[in-house]
Amino acid sequence: MSSSSSSDAASFPFPTQFVYEGAADRFRAAVDVAPAGIDDVTIEAGSRRLRIAVDRGDDVVERTVTPLSSDLVFGEDREAVYNNGVLTVSLATRPRNG
Repeated sequence: MSSSSSSDAASFPFPTQFVYEGAADRFRAAVDVAPAGIDDVTIEAGSRRLRIAVDRGDDVVERTVTPLSSDLVFGEDREAVYNNGVLTVSLATRPRNG
C-alpha cells in the first residue's frame, strides 16, 4: 500500500486507517472526521485511487491514496458510511485485466 505523497499524509489531520483484505477482495478506509459533518466530506474513487476531502470552513484538507499493487484495481462494488463522525469507505478489488 502506498499513499500519493508523504506530505499529503502529514497534512491530513484526521486519524486514518487503511486495510486491504486480500481474502475478501476489499479495501477499507476508516477516517475519524469529527467534528465535520457528512455534508463537509467529499469522496472520490477511481479505478486506482481513493480521495477523501474534508471542508473545514476556511480550508479543505484532503488525502489521496493509491494503495493497490499494479495488478489490482477497484471494482464497481463501493460503499461509504458515515456514523458518529467516522467515515468508512469499502471498495471491492479485482484483477486489472479481469
